[in-house]
Amino acid sequence: MIKTENLTKKYGAERGVFSLNLDLPRGKIYGFIGPNGAGKTTTIKMLCGLVKPDSGKAFVGDIQITASNIPKIKRKIGYMPDIFGVYEQMSVWEYLDFYGAAFKIPIKRRKPRIEEVLSLTDSSHMIDYQVTSLSRGMKQRIGLAKTLIHDPEILILDEPAGGLDPTARIEMRQTISRLKGLGKTILLSSHILPELSSICDLIGIIFKGKLLAQGTVKEISSSLQEKIVINVTVDSDINEAKNILSRIDMIETVKVLEQDALQCTFTGARPQIKSVLRLLIENNVIVRWFSEDEVDLEDVFINITKKG
Repeated sequence: MIKTENLTKKYGAERGVFSLNLDLPRGKIYGFIGPNGAGKTTTIKMLCGLVKPDSGKAFVGDIQITASNIPKIKRKIGYMPDIFGVYEQMSVWEYLDFYGAAFKIPIKRRKPRIEEVLSLTDSSHMIDYQVTSLSRGMKQRIGLAKTLIHDPEILILDEPAGGLDPTARIEMRQTISRLKGLGKTILLSSHILPELSSICDLIGIIFKGKLLAQGTVKEISSSLQEKIVINVTVDSDINEAKNILSRIDMIETVKVLEQDALQCTFTGARPQIKSVLRLLIENNVIVRWFSEDEVDLEDVFINITKKG
């Protein structure tokens, strides 16, 4: 749904976005991560047609983002910036009605659409609230409702959980997952890494304007050739299991965690992990649980930006 080819926007020699190649499939949540100033917002503004690239191409579906295609692009994309303007003298209803009119939604269709987007964002009870009275979390939800008003296929959300308390962040995550279930394609920009690892299908890591990695967390971790941590639980002699694992060349360390559980560090390629399990079973070790430690997105991010 979103594809870029060597997309570039320079603000001097070292600032901007350089030869960016994004690939966001339909119906997926793509976590676009990087520190402040990495180029996330510049990329998003180019995708929305708000900033003209110096070179390269970008596509939304089969439509190339060009000046003449901006009206079509705006119909397909719902963009929620990290700081969005609100008209504080309006009620929530008036605010959403204003944006519905801006997207030329007929008056008869506007009322049910406003009610629908408020329901999608768990904001129906706010319909008569004054915008000026809303908390930061409430404003984020109303901002998301506004982003959905014209029923776009693609949502581009820039730091949607920024400044929210833990409860509001959880609610925002749940809402985003719900929108994916409705078939929306979502580009989610953030530097709050735990927020992304729990809901994103794919991630892209941008650093100093360059895309360093793209794919699932596991795929990126594998490309870094990081050590893989394996957890094993057995229903037989724990010391015998430890001795067998210690003799494997690709096992760097083995430690007993509990009387029936141990953890080892594997240095081989991921497809070779199955040979470890096979060896345990061939030596009559009764394996109750065998799993790879979940990859930590923060560790992946730190390692790949160091490389970058």
